[in-house]
Amino acid sequence: MSTNSLHPSVQRFKDFVDNHPPVKEQLRKNHKLIQSYYEKWVILGEDDPFWSSLPEVKKQESTSKKDWIKQLSVLMEDVDWEEVSRHIGELNGAIGQFQQLLSNVKKDSNKNQREMEYPYY
Repeated sequence: MSTNSLHPSVQRFKDFVDNHPPVKEQLRKNHKLIQSYYEKWVILGEDDPFWSSLPEVKKQESTSKKDWIKQLSVLMEDVDWEEVSRHIGELNGAIGQFQQLLSNVKKDSNKNQREMEYPYY
């Protein structure tokens, strides 16, 4: 949808949200707030203290590769590999059963097809 087709008040609200990072962050966290924030913006206006009462957006620090690898290793320590293996085994069994079901259906459909080709011989 192009921005030209938006109602002018909606476009102004969109510009307001783009210029106010705390509002934008709140809307990203909870999309259901969009309607209520739009209504507040229409009723209260841009200069209302409500908008400045929203929590400030924390700037995320860029993490280096070493920090990322450390975080990953900590997460990997918490993984119960026996449980992962059990889940993989269960999934493998379910896939096998599904494949068996498909092959049975295919055999049945081929059998029915042959019967229908020459029904009166």
